[in-house]
Amino acid sequence: MLLSVVSKLEAVIVVALVIHMIEAISVSSDHLSLLEIKSKITLDPQGALTSWNDSLPFCQWRGVTCGRRHQRVTMLKLRGLGLVGSLSPHIGNMSFLGYIFLGSNELHGSIPPEISHLYRLQVLSLYNNSFTGAIPANMSSFPRLAYLNLQINNLSGKIPNTFSSKLMITVLALAKNDLTGRIPPSIGNLTSLEVLSLAYCQLVGSIPDSFNQLNNLRELDLGMNGLVGAFPSFLYNLSMLEILSFPYNQLQGSLPSDLCLSQPHLTGIEFGSNHFNGFLPPSISNCSELEDLDAHDNYLKGEIDIDFGRLQHFKRLFLGGNNFGSKDRDDRNFFSSLSNCTNLESMDIGDNQLGGVLPNSLGNFSSKLSFIVLLNNHLSGSIPSSIGNLLGLTMIALNGNRFIGMIPESIGKLQNLQILYLYNNDFSGVIPRALGNLSLLTKVALGGNGLEGPIPSTIGSWKQAIFLELQGNKLSGRLPKGLFQLSSLSIVLDLSQNNLSGVLPQEIGNLKRLGILDVSKNHFTGELPSSLSSCTSLENLNLSSNLFSGSMDSLSSLKALEYVDLSSNNFSGNISTYLQQIPLKHLNLSHNNFEGEVPIKGVFNNTSAISIIGNTRLCGGIPELHLPECTSTSSGSKRQTRKLSVRVIVAISLSSTVAGVALLSFVLFYCCIKKKRDKPSVARLAESFEKISYGRLF
Repeated sequence: MLLSVVSKLEAVIVVALVIHMIEAISVSSDHLSLLEIKSKITLDPQGALTSWNDSLPFCQWRGVTCGRRHQRVTMLKLRGLGLVGSLSPHIGNMSFLGYIFLGSNELHGSIPPEISHLYRLQVLSLYNNSFTGAIPANMSSFPRLAYLNLQINNLSGKIPNTFSSKLMITVLALAKNDLTGRIPPSIGNLTSLEVLSLAYCQLVGSIPDSFNQLNNLRELDLGMNGLVGAFPSFLYNLSMLEILSFPYNQLQGSLPSDLCLSQPHLTGIEFGSNHFNGFLPPSISNCSELEDLDAHDNYLKGEIDIDFGRLQHFKRLFLGGNNFGSKDRDDRNFFSSLSNCTNLESMDIGDNQLGGVLPNSLGNFSSKLSFIVLLNNHLSGSIPSSIGNLLGLTMIALNGNRFIGMIPESIGKLQNLQILYLYNNDFSGVIPRALGNLSLLTKVALGGNGLEGPIPSTIGSWKQAIFLELQGNKLSGRLPKGLFQLSSLSIVLDLSQNNLSGVLPQEIGNLKRLGILDVSKNHFTGELPSSLSSCTSLENLNLSSNLFSGSMDSLSSLKALEYVDLSSNNFSGNISTYLQQIPLKHLNLSHNNFEGEVPIKGVFNNTSAISIIGNTRLCGGIPELHLPECTSTSSGSKRQTRKLSVRVIVAISLSSTVAGVALLSFVLFYCCIKKKRDKPSVARLAESFEKISYGRLF
């Protein structure tokens, strides 16, 4: 009996020793695996792994969490630390590891297949790295996996079609990779799935019908792929759906007439940039929790018959690029409905067929409204002054309509405004001086209207402006100096097709960042200011159809020029050879007074890139220009011609002077001889000659 007890006790001791040894080996394995992981990190900018050494137990290392009982690694949390390197295959040896958070680093290489050994893994988050290669194929080896986030990497290949109904995944995020092929139908087996994000890949084919099994799905994001087919019919089963997003695909057909009736919790509906046609379902009025509606760039038509007043949480509306409206019909009811959306932040209904006038209720829109885009419609009438009540506006784009009247002074109250597009309408009157109050403006386009009077000096307060277009109006007078205080201008300054006059001031040299300058078709005079050479960022310069004169020497420092038009002015002198050194794509010097030899290199070697007609004293150039050959006289410089002319004039003047003095001497000599012969009285001699001044002799 005693021997039996002893034997059992020995057996227990042996088992305990074995377990202890196994645990010791396992603990040692975790320790070595962590060191292997560290060895694959080539750069640790924040020193996150400096504690990973033998001075501390590995369970106290930064980012490492261990279980209390077995002292095994259960969590590895090193996200957002800028770590550079690869992921060691030894990570698969830490068998107790349940959570891996390595997102927002700079890890590269493939995801090691050994990671499939981690049968306790619940969370794998490797998002926002540079991993390449395929997604680990054996997803069924993660029986406890609930969260898989591999988005924003460079993963390629097809999504594995191995998702089992046994898996408990709630979040599957693979967006922004280089994945190809079709969406695997086996994803429909993930009945616990709540979030599915496959956007910004290169997926093709249709959306699988098996998705009708995803009864717990709250967010579906399939945008920016190449998906085809009709609007998903499986939506009727997805009553928990909150976000439905599949913009930028090739889906087509009509929209379901009962959209939102089976999905009362929808907060976002996004299917812009597809090929849907027909009407926008009025049933969307039932989405009482809706915040975003994006149906831009489709082929939708008819009235926008949604009662936005019922959508108390509504924030963003994007319906641009469709065929809503009927040009001449008054669509003000739609705008009145939107005025009841107290949380509205953004509205883009541009590029449609909306007609009628803007109601005064525009001023009752949400104070949170940030931008209003109604460009390229058929709206008419004047802009209501109540627009000045929308103090939150940062962008107004009403261009390409039929608006008339003056630009409201009340726009000057919109202190947050950054973009103002009113071009291609029928506005008249002057540019309101109150616009000078808008110190945050970056882009202003008022061209293609009937605005008149001078450019207000108050625009000098637009210190952040990078884009200014006033072309195609009736603006007159000289350019205000405040215009050239806008040193921030970098994209374009277009003042063409107006009645502006005077000279370009020296202050133009302040526009050192400007890329495009167009003052064509005005009445500017004088020579180009020397300070123009300071505008070294200029790529496009159009001074055509003015009265400029003199040389174009001030362009010699503008090495970035690509397009230059100086045609129809009074420029003169030789064509400077420095233009051969500039990578010009187009040069128009026609109808000026240039003379001398035409260069033959650079842009001058391409007849399709230059125009020099209307300069009758040019010679030389490439044969295709059919200009006369340059003679020694015609090819001589203007300076030499001037020197020759001066010499001739001096010679003629000296010859005339000598002849005059000789003639006078002869007359006096003759008179003296006659006096000796006749000896008349002094009085008679005085009477016989008329008094002639020295000036009349010459």
